[in-house]
Amino acid sequence: MNMVKRIMGRPRQEECSPQDNALGLMHLRRLFMELCHSPRHMTQKEQEEKLYMMLPVFNRVFGNAPPGTMTEKFSDLLQFAAQVSRLMVTEIRRRASNKSTEAASRAIVQFLEINQIEESGRGWMLLTTLNLLASSGQKTVDYMTTMSLPSTLVKCLYLFFDLPHVPDVPGGAQSDLPLSERRALLQKVFVQILVKLCKYVSPAEELAQKDDLQLLFSAITSWCPPHNILWRKSSGEVLMTISRHGLSLNVVKYIHEKECVATCIQNMQQLEDLLPLEIVEMFAGLSCFLKDSSDISQVLLDDF
Repeated sequence: MNMVKRIMGRPRQEECSPQDNALGLMHLRRLFMELCHSPRHMTQKEQEEKLYMMLPVFNRVFGNAPPGTMTEKFSDLLQFAAQVSRLMVTEIRRRASNKSTEAASRAIVQFLEINQIEESGRGWMLLTTLNLLASSGQKTVDYMTTMSLPSTLVKCLYLFFDLPHVPDVPGGAQSDLPLSERRALLQKVFVQILVKLCKYVSPAEELAQKDDLQLLFSAITSWCPPHNILWRKSSGEVLMTISRHGLSLNVVKYIHEKECVATCIQNMQQLEDLLPLEIVEMFAGLSCFLKDSSDISQVLLDDF
C-alpha cells in the first residue's frame, strides 16, 4: 500500500470496529493506570517505555474520533497530554545537547521523520499523538504548554533553518517514501501542531516567558538556503496564528520591550541576497501582525 495514502487518506471505517475501539480504550486506560500507579518505583526509562507503548494505542482509538470526545472517553487525557509533551521535550533536548546547530537539527529531524513502518518510528508516533492532542481544546493545550512544548518546538523550527539539502533519492522499496517526501510530511505535521497550539493564549505567553517568541520574528526575516524556505514560511504561519488568537497584553509588552518589530525591519534592510518577492512576503507578514495587534494595543504600531 502506498504510504502517503495510508497516512493521509485512510478511510474512516478502516481503522477499527466499535468493539476493537472499546477494547483499545480499555487497554489505553490500563496502561496509563500502570504508569501512574505502579506498585514499585519505575525508572525514567521504564516510564518512557510504558508511554511509548501507549502511543499507537491512542492513535488507533482517537485517530478518527471527533476531538471533543477525547476527554469524554479518556478521563486522564490532560495528564496523558502532559506526559507525552514532556517526553517530546526530553527527546528533543537529548538530541540538541552539546551539538552544533546543524548537527542538532539533523539529529532531531532523523528522530521525528516517519520510518518505513509507521508505528516503529517513535518520534513520528510522538508527533502524530501531539497533533491529535493539540486538537482537543484549550485545557489540553494548557497542560501541554506547562511542559514547555511550544518553546521547544519553536527552537526546533529555528534550528531547521540549518538543515542540509535533502537529495531526491527514491525510497528503497515500493512502499517507502523518498527522503524529500518524508521531510515535506514532517514539515506539514510539525507546523500543524504549532498552529493548533498557538490558537490559544497560553503558548504565546510561554514563548514570551522563555524568551523564544523573538525567534519567530527573527525567523520570518532571516535568510535561509532555498531548500529550507518552507521552514521560514512555516514560522510566518505560526506568527500569524499568534497575532490572530494568542496575543495578550503581556505578549504585546514582551514584543515591544524586545524590539521585535525593529529587529524585523533591520533584518530586511540588511539582507542583500533576497528576491524582491521574498521582501514583499516578509513585509506583508509583518504588516498583518501589526494590524492584528492593534486590536489589543497601539504600541507595536507606534514601534513601526
